[in-house]
Amino acid sequence: MKIYELTTLEIKVFSNAKVYAALQEHLPAAGGTLLGAFASDIGDLSRVMLLREFAEPNAAAQAKHALLLQADPLGCGEQLVSLKSESHALFPFLDAPRPATLGKWYELRTYGLRHGKLGETIDAWQDALPARHALSPCVGVFSALDGEQPRFLNIWAYGSVDERAKIRADAVAQGLWPPKGGPANLTRMHSDLCVALPFSPLK
Repeated sequence: MKIYELTTLEIKVFSNAKVYAALQEHLPAAGGTLLGAFASDIGDLSRVMLLREFAEPNAAAQAKHALLLQADPLGCGEQLVSLKSESHALFPFLDAPRPATLGKWYELRTYGLRHGKLGETIDAWQDALPARHALSPCVGVFSALDGEQPRFLNIWAYGSVDERAKIRADAVAQGLWPPKGGPANLTRMHSDLCVALPFSPLK
């Protein structure tokens, strides 16, 4: 099973340029395949999110352990405030994300789930996602494999903030979204609106 790891770096204010340069240099040797590198722009600021794909769980665990052992994690230890890595599995009906130019803006949304509702949620998204994906690209939907709270991550691409607002409103108005029965299973929602970094394979 492939593992998709979302690593979130909270960095010192105004250290962005140094961190981006360090990441571009050090990520190729950090393990996995980099799919996306995003900087938060709306939401919690001074954060960088890295989406990597690993061929199997052991590879992801080894990379996470190696990162913990580094004296200078990803070359930007001096700029780090905190670092968090979360492992995910792609919803089974979806194709693996691949590098592409989809839009300047990427929204990373995390939804908490009621216990026992992941299977029901996957089915609901499988039914509803094709019509929603036609309005704006869905990079992927991923169920979390660690942490206390069942949750899933969904990543969307948009050309602009205004486009995002219009597409989301249109999807609701047309009855295409949200997935039927989906909201009843959610316990919390968090969203980060990010820009893709220049070296991100997803742009």
